[in-house]
Amino acid sequence: MKQTKSLHEIENIAKNLVFIDGIARSGKSIFSNIIPSFEDVEHIQFMTQLEHIIPSVNLGGIDIEYAKMILRLSLNELSYNIKLSRNVNFRAKDQTGIANYKNPDVYWDRLNNEEGDYIVQYIQNHDTSIPFVTHDLMVNLNVVERLDLDYKIIELYRNPIDNIYSWYTKGWGERFGKDPRAWAIVTSYNKEPFPWYCSGYEEKMIGLNSCEVCVIIGVDIIKRSIKQYKNSKLPGNILTILYEDMLQDPYYQLEKIESFLGKKKTKHTKRFVTSARCPRVLDAKDRERKLQIFKDNVNTELFESLVELSELYERNAYGIL
Repeated sequence: MKQTKSLHEIENIAKNLVFIDGIARSGKSIFSNIIPSFEDVEHIQFMTQLEHIIPSVNLGGIDIEYAKMILRLSLNELSYNIKLSRNVNFRAKDQTGIANYKNPDVYWDRLNNEEGDYIVQYIQNHDTSIPFVTHDLMVNLNVVERLDLDYKIIELYRNPIDNIYSWYTKGWGERFGKDPRAWAIVTSYNKEPFPWYCSGYEEKMIGLNSCEVCVIIGVDIIKRSIKQYKNSKLPGNILTILYEDMLQDPYYQLEKIESFLGKKKTKHTKRFVTSARCPRVLDAKDRERKLQIFKDNVNTELFESLVELSELYERNAYGIL
């Protein structure tokens, strides 16, 4: 058997990483500009490489030691480049565009920075956080906890009826393996494409319509996320926030986030909370409408699993708060 070459551990300069995590369409974008408005927090980042490598470890495609090395190098480089405004997004309409940061001039000024060792020293000596919007880290938390990253996770949950309905309306029941903009790892089963989440139960998905596909995947990854959280070896690294709570009482939730991150809100925070349309009133009847659509389009077994999960969420937030 071929032996894996041992790797030398390199210094980790990418400190204070904040992963704003949840399954797709759980409402993470509500935090995209709010968290960066806190003191000593950079603007929001996306890193698809992170989201590809972690499930690949669980699928057996990448060795954990190589995953550690690749991610450490990538995150170190990202941390370094941020201080030079290298690879910074200047698209004004993007979430990650610096026009949406509390003080865009910071990134314009960094264009004049000379690169060198002093950038590394600055990173090492300052307690600045880098926030990332991520997808499904909680599903693979057992891998995340083995990567030796300096991180905290703000995990967002949303009522599964609303969450999975949003999947359905965005076409996620049929986009995997067909839409090049899906940016997700796709596995093959009988020469048919399936998103990596479905590894092990592809047979159950054959013949399902797009609405049923959304339900079977959505219910499964929510349950896996809950199980991973309850088995976590580092629960102190995780703060759970409910989407509905954030919408209706944002400043109470932000107090919890302040304490969790050790970062304070700034004078800019209020305008980003307002631009996220918080607080807002939720329409309970709208969920009834969505539930009827599921009832009309999903087989009985899947429909009942969705209703059961929704009731558990409403009863006690899956027992994780």
